Amino acid sequence: MSFNRLNVVKKNKRTPKEPTQPTPKEQTPKLPTPKEQTPRLRISKEQTPKQQTPKEQTPSIQTLKSETSEQQPPKEQKRQVNALLIVDVQYDFIDGSLALKNCPSQHQGEHVIPILNKLLNDVHFDVVVYTQDWHTPDHISFYDNLPLRAHLLSKESKPIEELKVFDVAIFEFKYDIRRARVEQILWPIHCVQNTHGAEIHADLKILQSDKISKVYKLLKGNDSDIDSYSAFWDNQKIRETSLHDTLQEHNVTHVFIGGIATDVCVYSTALHSVEYGYKTYIIEDACRGVDENNINLRLDELIARNCSVTQAANVKNLV
Repeated sequence: MSFNRLNVVKKNKRTPKEPTQPTPKEQTPKLPTPKEQTPRLRISKEQTPKQQTPKEQTPSIQTLKSETSEQQPPKEQKRQVNALLIVDVQYDFIDGSLALKNCPSQHQGEHVIPILNKLLNDVHFDVVVYTQDWHTPDHISFYDNLPLRAHLLSKESKPIEELKVFDVAIFEFKYDIRRARVEQILWPIHCVQNTHGAEIHADLKILQSDKISKVYKLLKGNDSDIDSYSAFWDNQKIRETSLHDTLQEHNVTHVFIGGIATDVCVYSTALHSVEYGYKTYIIEDACRGVDENNINLRLDELIARNCSVTQAANVKNLV
């Protein structure tokens, strides 16, 4: 057995929060004139989270020790435990129906593979998770399935005859108050369950669990009426995957993320990782995305939320 399988959906955990997924209209690709060169990735300096001033004037642990007459033994620091999340390195995003090379960025998705393989060979991670989009044939995100839900289109949405691939459709699910309004980018059919396009690319190294490292596989996006970019939650933040519980089980403190696509699934996964309190790093050169403008916007947003952007060559010094 090469790896453990995480439960795709854990439970209806809570009353839904307002979706943290970015406004899909910002993500809607506008196809530009094809470029001849592979776009250069933006190199960002690693950002260090700013320390927030405590609201209450409670002395720190160090202050308490200095003011106590009796010397106390120093408290043992929590050991850093590192996880690598490899997001959606699947055939359909590399040379299939939704290949990045055919998107505005014209990125070559396969370029992440040697970088990720080198990380897996050279850097020890306590936990490694491989994620996959795993859609049903009738999935809401597929443009070709739009007629199945034409009766659910909101009055705010474009009419069905005007909607095109990469447009945003607005659905109203009147039978389910928790997700009454859903804004959905209409993608080409991709990563359908048990198809070649949904498989992890064969050139990507797949580790096996051993005594010091645990390896998991996570399938996401298998609810036909809800898309799921993040490895932690679906897009409506109704159902949570088991990823957070798994990371907690192994006392993970630091999360490193690479894969496809920077401005969609990598971004959403990093956003929720930060929300859960993990020290989170995007490995920029180990990612490729859909649209250069959106990539820059998403990385800037993550940096503002205390996510760090680093390069693969720096990771070994960070773990």
